[in-house]
Amino acid sequence: MKEFGKLPDDPFYEHINPYLKVWLYEGWIHDRELETERLKQHGILIGSFFNPEMAQKMIKDDKPDFETTDLDETSKAVRAQILEATMNTGRKKRRKHKVVE
Repeated sequence: MKEFGKLPDDPFYEHINPYLKVWLYEGWIHDRELETERLKQHGILIGSFFNPEMAQKMIKDDKPDFETTDLDETSKAVRAQILEATMNTGRKKRRKHKVVE
């Protein structure tokens, strides 16, 4: 309604392009998410005056100091090492012995 300045019961919305409708909806959702995040950060800021430890914990929960590695890449690297090790431990060729008379 803010975008086009038309009331919700206007027939304009029935004949709107479906892709435009989805694009407008996704934009609206994104605006709501940004507003929610802003209000959350504002609440943490105000709460930090009364309980700084809890505010610090809430910030650390959102943005931790460490990150996990990608398990898919790690598992592929380990599998490649295992395959390489099994290829190297294959049977060795036996040499023929000469019969000495």
